[in-house]
Amino acid sequence: MITFDKVSFSYNEKQILKDISISFEESEVHGIIGLNGAGKTTFFNLLCGYEKANEGKITYNNHAIIKSEISFLETENYFYPKLTARDFLNVFTQTNTSFNQDKLVEIFNLPLDELIQNYSTGMKKKLMLLSYIKQDKQVYVLDEPFNGLDLEANKTLEIIIDILKQKGKTIFISSHIIDPLLHVCDKIHYLNNKTFAKSYRKNEFHLLEEEIFGKLKSRLKTDIGLAF
Repeated sequence: MITFDKVSFSYNEKQILKDISISFEESEVHGIIGLNGAGKTTFFNLLCGYEKANEGKITYNNHAIIKSEISFLETENYFYPKLTARDFLNVFTQTNTSFNQDKLVEIFNLPLDELIQNYSTGMKKKLMLLSYIKQDKQVYVLDEPFNGLDLEANKTLEIIIDILKQKGKTIFISSHIIDPLLHVCDKIHYLNNKTFAKSYRKNEFHLLEEEIFGKLKSRLKTDIGLAF
């Protein structure tokens, strides 16, 4: 169980997250959604131990979060220039015994002997995914993992996420598009007004769009009607 107990975080006196109290079950896929600026990335940084809460505490099975227990795929990734994809993957020791690099490289269609600087955004994303899957962690945090992926890679990632869950891993995913989360998540948590406004179980996913965007759609319909 990962627990946030009255957690708040401010940056340069600006409140980003406030009084968050929520628990996340293990061996489940948790979707984190919210509008731009809602604090999703800050939440992930706190979860992974990259930032320290100003107030409250975060625990994993009743002990403090340890960075080595978590794998964090950030939205933007940096690669050293003049490095091939093969060289990059060789940096990471394989601890995930079920990982088959050759098969996934084939599925992702990645030319490993090409310089990473020549890769497209989607190819870089797939390469970084491979490097994280090689490592056997208990918690995987994926910040916008579907961004830049083609249809086949999207489906492959969905399958990989499900396999990780079946192996008892806990996965957190953010996405600016709800649809991918509906396919892979057990729960989706809505971050709004600096805290989690509501959590939705799979049987409640049909309520998500209306509850979150209902007022926006109503306002737009009214404004468009007035304008035209």
